Amino acid sequence: MGPSRRVKQASMEKMGSMLYEKQNRIKNILSLLQQKEKAAVTEIAAILNVSDMTVRRDLTELENEGFIKRTHGGAVLSSGSYTTIGDPYLLTKESISNMSQKNRIGEKAASLIDPNKTFFFDSGSTIPFVVKFIDKDMPFTAVCYTLKNAIEFYKRKNINLILSGGFFHRDSNIFHNIEGPTLIQSLRADKAFISAAGVHPVLGLTTYFYFEAEIKKAIIASAKQRILVADSSKFGKISVTYFANFEEINTIITDDGLSEEYKKIIESKDIELYIV
Repeated sequence: MGPSRRVKQASMEKMGSMLYEKQNRIKNILSLLQQKEKAAVTEIAAILNVSDMTVRRDLTELENEGFIKRTHGGAVLSSGSYTTIGDPYLLTKESISNMSQKNRIGEKAASLIDPNKTFFFDSGSTIPFVVKFIDKDMPFTAVCYTLKNAIEFYKRKNINLILSGGFFHRDSNIFHNIEGPTLIQSLRADKAFISAAGVHPVLGLTTYFYFEAEIKKAIIASAKQRILVADSSKFGKISVTYFANFEEINTIITDDGLSEEYKKIIESKDIELYIV
């Protein structure tokens, strides 16, 4: 490996580490504000072992997104930043961002569901919007590994539900165990609905959570058609954990904020594109 390539790789690794650290800080700040009526900047900084300046930057970003309200020297959680599905489920920043776009993406993706077939449903903040728009009475088999999707499918009497169980990660809503990918590898699906935290033509599809990468890989390998559902903000981004090449996707459903550059890239790779 040449010097320039080593420098580039080191830079990418550093960037990935920084993104991972920031994502954890955001989750921890929101979790703290859920538990307390309010928290001071100095208190948050001490708990997270970071500088006051870092906390202020995070709080400014969270306030701009509408998740918190700044107070004198601290912050409080905005109403509506959390939801419950039986037990409390923490919605991270990504989970309630770009809701209008995700609704449109979900509705289009749901129109691709056919009766009496088998479908894989990935984790991620956009997949529940797909589930939301599926005909409530349609019979099919659903394979998933998140609590939120499992609860929704459980309510529907005509759905055969296969849940890849294991340890439940509350912060990501994911069930994980080492046998999960093996179970999925033993199944075959007509279509898989895939999510990603980052979509890059060279560095591929990436996710926040390292423990779900093998599950995502198994889903992609075991589905006849792989459909990426991602809002336009994900294109060009890189998260910490790689799970697929761009070319492994057959279809992309995204919103009208997608740049002309990415439209051309997708077209050049002969990937079916729906813009909603």
